[in-house]
Amino acid sequence: MDHAATLALARSARRMVVKVGDTLVRLGAPFTEADVARYLVHDDGFLKVPVLVVGDLLVRGYTEELYREALSG
Repeated sequence: MDHAATLALARSARRMVVKVGDTLVRLGAPFTEADVARYLVHDDGFLKVPVLVVGDLLVRGYTEELYREALSG
């Protein structure tokens, strides 16, 4: 996904959890374009992966605990 598509995806979410190193950053909507660029867009201009979208929650990064939390509703 390019930058514009990533912005559109983020606009559809109300909550975002981003794994940054060993830390989880939790953000609530509305997300700024700077938030999206910082946490979701790679230097090449495309979406960083993995990304999970569950309802109004967008998760970037993976840990088993994080995915359990996201998928448990």
